[in-house]
Amino acid sequence: MTYSLRLVVGCAALAAGLWTLAGNGTAGTPGLPTDSYKKAAEADLKFLQKRLSELAKSAEPSIRSAKPAVAVTLLIAAYADVLGDKALKDDVLKVGEAINAKKYKDADALAQKLAIKPGGGKAGGDLPKLDAFEKAKDKDVTYLPTTMKLFSNTTVLKLPSGMNIEKDLKDWTAKGSAVKLDPAAVELLAVRSAVLNEYAHDYPNEKARTSPQNLKEWQKFSKDSVDLSKELIAEATKKAPDFKALRTKLTALEATCTNCHGKYRFDD
Repeated sequence: MTYSLRLVVGCAALAAGLWTLAGNGTAGTPGLPTDSYKKAAEADLKFLQKRLSELAKSAEPSIRSAKPAVAVTLLIAAYADVLGDKALKDDVLKVGEAINAKKYKDADALAQKLAIKPGGGKAGGDLPKLDAFEKAKDKDVTYLPTTMKLFSNTTVLKLPSGMNIEKDLKDWTAKGSAVKLDPAAVELLAVRSAVLNEYAHDYPNEKARTSPQNLKEWQKFSKDSVDLSKELIAEATKKAPDFKALRTKLTALEATCTNCHGKYRFDD
């Protein structure tokens, strides 16, 4: 990027930042059912432990496989905060720091010892952070691109990558789709989506920061995605979920993601 463009973006970002302080503020861990957080914590801890076992054994670990592992430590830390599990939150963030430093064997050893022990937490707290990301001069290479890697598709990349969230959304909502919806899988996707979109809200990319109007639209995309995720969880956890309603809400979530990507997505 040229100096002049960086100057323009920097000024716009400052203006956008001031606008944000006067308006929307920051996000936090979303208000979701505690049981949904616990299910997501259990599933995502398994994902983390499996991925780190693969990275620790690999002769040439791929950063595309490592980034989603960093991202999932942030998710688990957010879940742990809501569940009131301080030990899990503190320890999983140490795992995230180790992965980010490419100390995969150390991270693996720490991760295999992690356990979920819910206490008395609550939603609404600050989103978990990594010290390495906080110290980074360029925040555009930290939280957003890392957390968004969980949407990526392992099959397309032909190596262990994200959680295939984007692919699942498209498969479940394609016109005439015959894919049978599993409410439990929808619930997990929605928990992840809710937390990931809170991170997106707090860490808009360079395109979103070029004007207050762009930032407002970006944050609306994020908020709409969080709200739709909450609605999906509410429907998916009913004794008799309405599958038509689930597909309708999933379609709305997929459309929101697609519209946001169409205007603001950066490929790394």
